[in-house]
Amino acid sequence: MSISLTAVQQTDFDELVKAEYRSTGFLLRDAVRTKSDITGSSVEFRKVDQVISVPTAYLAAVSIQDPDYTKVSCLIQKYTTPTAVDTVQELTVNFDAKMENAMLVGQGMGRRSDQIIIDAITADPGDTIVNGGTNMNYAKFTQIYEYFEDHAVPKGERWLALSASNVRSLMADQQFVSTFYTENRILDRGYFLEYLGINVVTIPQMTEGGLAKTGNIRTALAWHKMSTGMAIGHDFRTEINYMPERTSYLVNGIFSAGAKVIDNRGVIAIACDESV
Repeated sequence: MSISLTAVQQTDFDELVKAEYRSTGFLLRDAVRTKSDITGSSVEFRKVDQVISVPTAYLAAVSIQDPDYTKVSCLIQKYTTPTAVDTVQELTVNFDAKMENAMLVGQGMGRRSDQIIIDAITADPGDTIVNGGTNMNYAKFTQIYEYFEDHAVPKGERWLALSASNVRSLMADQQFVSTFYTENRILDRGYFLEYLGINVVTIPQMTEGGLAKTGNIRTALAWHKMSTGMAIGHDFRTEINYMPERTSYLVNGIFSAGAKVIDNRGVIAIACDESV
């Protein structure tokens, strides 16, 4: 409940509210396979293996191949993001506390959405790259590229989630920033977004957890978009309701969702030593 509004009950103060630095969330919404409007407590994502062409003699009987259809169950969890604004207390400030809180609620839901995906991918990698006493670097990046190429992961659907420290370390490698090695000039536009067909997203510090870190070792993640599914039952919604028994407005965010790795052959965990 927003009892902290008491701290700004003054005769006069700036009408602009400075929000604490934080991720606005929903950084990974387009980085995974998403299924919405689900009825029920879970959804099953399906996976199919492959069939191969084989030499066959004229008029010979063919051997039927089983493409091996399998399914992965994803549980859906309800999430809420409640806060409240007292109707009388709000009159003591010169900004719309309900709208400010609604913004905070939306960002909270966005960060939780990202964390659900991060936790699912972290829990089930198909391959790992050891830290080797190094932070993120060109050698590890090319290992990711080799893995994706070897597994025929489509370009444009390859994602890599890094911390700010990982990106800083990566940018220290001349192979990325020097025109002696590349003509792509990935820094010309002032930001690092895509390289060698891999979409890169920076995950900031988040109260919800962010990318897992144990000691100095951060676990960066690389994955194919279709390797991981996110199931959304009750879609993300912010609502403001009056509570007469408290003479207050309840500002709340509601959604239900879950995420699950469908095929971990499309997921890589990269250990990075951030003390380096």
